[in-house]
Amino acid sequence: MLTSLSIHQFALIEHMELDFSQGMTVITGETGAGKSILLGALGLTLGQRAEAGAVRQGQDKADVAATFSTNTAALEWLRQHELPTDDDNVILRRVISAEGRSRGYVNGRPVSAADLRDLGQHLIGIHSQHAHQRLLEKDAARDILDAYAGLNPLAGTVRRGFSAWKKEEKRLQTLRESSSELLAQRQLLEYQVSELRELDLKEDELSDLELEQKRLSGAENTLICGQSAMIVCNGGDSGDDAASQMIHRALQEVDNINDTHPLLDEVRDMLNQAQIQLDEAASSLQRYLDNIDMNPHRLQQIDARLSELYSMARKHQIHPESLYAHWQEQEAALEATSLSGDDLEALEEEVANLRATCLKDAQQLSDKRQKAASTLSSAVSSHFDSLGLGKAIFTTRCDELSEDDLNPHGLNFVGFEVQTNPGMPAGPLAKVASGGELSRISLALQFVTAATSHTPCLIFDEVDVGVGGGTAERVGRLMRELGGQAQIMCVTHQPQVAAQAHNHFQVSKVSGDTATHTSIRTLSTSQRKEELARMLGGVEITQQTLAHAGEMLAMAGS
Repeated sequence: MLTSLSIHQFALIEHMELDFSQGMTVITGETGAGKSILLGALGLTLGQRAEAGAVRQGQDKADVAATFSTNTAALEWLRQHELPTDDDNVILRRVISAEGRSRGYVNGRPVSAADLRDLGQHLIGIHSQHAHQRLLEKDAARDILDAYAGLNPLAGTVRRGFSAWKKEEKRLQTLRESSSELLAQRQLLEYQVSELRELDLKEDELSDLELEQKRLSGAENTLICGQSAMIVCNGGDSGDDAASQMIHRALQEVDNINDTHPLLDEVRDMLNQAQIQLDEAASSLQRYLDNIDMNPHRLQQIDARLSELYSMARKHQIHPESLYAHWQEQEAALEATSLSGDDLEALEEEVANLRATCLKDAQQLSDKRQKAASTLSSAVSSHFDSLGLGKAIFTTRCDELSEDDLNPHGLNFVGFEVQTNPGMPAGPLAKVASGGELSRISLALQFVTAATSHTPCLIFDEVDVGVGGGTAERVGRLMRELGGQAQIMCVTHQPQVAAQAHNHFQVSKVSGDTATHTSIRTLSTSQRKEELARMLGGVEITQQTLAHAGEMLAMAGS
């Protein structure tokens, strides 16, 4: 259940800390006092859309947090999403900036608004005053019946099964239609791949061959140039013109200079270093020349292989360096078209099995819906007398469709019908029920579905609009009765409903010279009497209205 709500700088609320109890809690107040603001703040923690205008004027952010006592479904959701768990509480929080950006948190961990909505479904259920309009929508009756009978998991299985069946059926149809094209494509790929396989190209072979070809084809020129360089370094037969001899003579001439100038010492050092570097260069060059391979036969083999690779690249209209990657792509494309006749038969069998499974689940769902439809009809009709609907009869139609009409929702057409007057034919709600009757039928449906709900907290937001007097009192009694099974919170303008509550909050708007804010307080028994008297009597509260309010509280046992 909802145990507390913390609101800071939201709309007209500056700071508000509220604690809630089990049973039925009503929230009352003048129109425009801020009851909708309170529910709007709670809605933010449940993932509803955040607007920049939600932040109190002049503030940079609004912060709302709701604390719920945990239940099995909520704990399982937290574990599945790897979020922190507490055996006692779960805290949903939303922070909205003045620019309209928002951040959501569950137990202090950042989450998306969608996650807040998903988790919120396990914690709280909200019934609004416009729920009767939902009854006129196409799928409303089926959704309500499934929720009432606890059939949503089975309905989800049918929906997923139908989707899987249709997906594979579409794939099978596509393969059948393109079988001839696929065969021609496969034959071409088989031919191209066989050529590439015969080529047996290695991944880096082309670049390695081109490098080796360059080295072998230039071997003769390399030897000539290298030998010439050796002669320059060490000389030929005479050695007179060798660089080493010239450096040696230069050293002798410097030594013949009769001077001890420091620059001459530097010259001697540099010439000696040059002599050493020249000798090392000659030695390295000789080792390089010793490894030069003059192999015309190998060069011929390389030229032939490169010619073969270049020819294949031209044939496939690609650059030679892309030949290996192209081969791998063709192999993958061939694998993708390798659907044999046996594979096609296997796919046909799979499609048939998926349809059979979906039909079986849909039939099971249909059987359960038909049983639940009668129960739902009786349960809803049982509230008609207390809601002032007299002898009206409510019926949940659950017609079974043929197997050919199997759809994502199963094998049923589900609709709500009502007979409002004896002797008159029953008909769809949209055609038979008036606006007031539709509102009361919706209220009966909400009470029935709420009674079977596993959600520990239920909010009724002015669902009693359009009823009054004795009917409103009976609505209040129904809510109080529900309060014995779950936490019930009700926003109401009906004193007959408010009198039935176990707990009572009053919302009021306070306007000062420079600002307006909304406040909320828990009412004591005497304060409740005054609030009910206000709701009964309007502007002036008389002793008579106070006595009437006290009588209502006494009769309700509040």
